[in-house]
Amino acid sequence: MADGNGLSAGAAARAPDALVFPSRVDAWLLAVLALAVGLCVWQGVATGSAVSLAIGAATLAVVLALTVPCRYTLEADHLAVRCGLIRQQVPYARIRGVEASRNPLSAPALSLQRVKVRLDHGFVLVSPRERERFITELRRRAGC
Repeated sequence: MADGNGLSAGAAARAPDALVFPSRVDAWLLAVLALAVGLCVWQGVATGSAVSLAIGAATLAVVLALTVPCRYTLEADHLAVRCGLIRQQVPYARIRGVEASRNPLSAPALSLQRVKVRLDHGFVLVSPRERERFITELRRRAGC
């Protein structure tokens, strides 16, 4: 719902200095997902199988629920990661380093052109579209 300024409730609640970075999306990943769903739908139509159509629809619903929207917000005191239903907040005080990465581990990232955010225990992988700007700004805010 928009307020009088045309902002959504979520956007109006963000701090004025918050920066939002949408995820980069690799074309090959979109192709693989489209192929998987497309094959289920094609098989369902070609064979008249309602089960194949249902599997294709369910696969599409799960993929969308887990990936849309995928963005990273630099708030006043933390990095907010959102990838579909998955949400994570990383306080800047826990960040020990930020570096470019191509780590293929499962992560809230839709590209292999990633950023590894090293924490006091573990790490988070993200894939902002503007990777260099994200790294610079996150380093500045986290003091590392």
